[in-house]
Amino acid sequence: MIHIVVLAYNEAVALPGLLEKLNAVLSKQSEPFRILVVDDGSKDGTGDAARRSAEGLPVVVLRHAVNQGVAKAFDTGVRRAAGDAADADIIITMEGDGTNDPDCLPAMLDKFRQGFDVVCASRYAPGGAYRGFPLKRYVLSRGANALARLFFRVPGIRDYTLFYKGYRARLLKQALGRFGDRFIEGRGFAANAEILVKTCRNRALRCAEVPMIYRYDLKSGKSKMAIVKNLVEYLKLFKAGK
Repeated sequence: MIHIVVLAYNEAVALPGLLEKLNAVLSKQSEPFRILVVDDGSKDGTGDAARRSAEGLPVVVLRHAVNQGVAKAFDTGVRRAAGDAADADIIITMEGDGTNDPDCLPAMLDKFRQGFDVVCASRYAPGGAYRGFPLKRYVLSRGANALARLFFRVPGIRDYTLFYKGYRARLLKQALGRFGDRFIEGRGFAANAEILVKTCRNRALRCAEVPMIYRYDLKSGKSKMAIVKNLVEYLKLFKAGK
């Protein structure tokens, strides 16, 4: 089974179209699927939009009463997916703002069928790219990924910061069992890289990437990233050497 964890905060505009496209893409695959939408205390009716769009679709909405930040949203979604999944299942995380293209899913799933353990969509794989990125965010992204490759090398992976990642469920279960409440210690966007690093740490895993063009212009609203705050979070992660 495929479990898609979609993180959403004030994405009432983008989310219905994303869920429709996810359903269209995944319905063509042989595996059954389920979509978990983590509504992180949205104030624009994101949860209601998700529930309306979910009629007839395998969609579950997990809601935080108040906004707790991206790290808590990851924690809620990943723990729920891992708790419900069989070991051989696949868990994929993605953003709900329309920038993570569902058309990448068939290529990602093909990699899993080939025996890979972790598969990431990537702006650095041949054919991938940044499009329309603000300069400050582009510099932060490139710099964070370069440092992540230096401090936490995961063979086969170059894009550590893109949310769009897939894992064998057994790996996330093992990592959650190993780290417990310390599985996600970051508070911001760096939690995404932390999940990858802690899941793959000290393991001989087969990891791969598929290309994705990250189109910043597809965002339905302003970015939720506080650049300085998240730079500090990445620096903390690198300093800790987790």
